[in-house]
Amino acid sequence: MGRLIYHRPLYAILDECTSAVSIDVEGHLYNYMKQVGITLMTVSHRQTLWPYHDYMLKFLGDKEFEFGEMEKREDGVY
Repeated sequence: MGRLIYHRPLYAILDECTSAVSIDVEGHLYNYMKQVGITLMTVSHRQTLWPYHDYMLKFLGDKEFEFGEMEKREDGVY
C-alpha cells in the first residue's frame, strides 16, 4: 500500500492486501486510493471491501461465475 501511495498508478490489482490490517485501517486506505484516482481491482474474501468497488466478479466453481454492478443500498448491506 505504501508503494501505491507513493507512485499513484492509474490502477492497482490488490490480492488480499488488507488481510493483516484492521477494518478501520482498511477503510482509510481504500478511501484514500479512491480519492487520489487509483482504480482498484481487489481479490479478497472480506465483504468489508465491497463498498469500495463498483463491480464484482464472483467465481462460483465448476467454471461458473457472476459479474455485475454492485447493488449499493443506503443501509450498507450488499
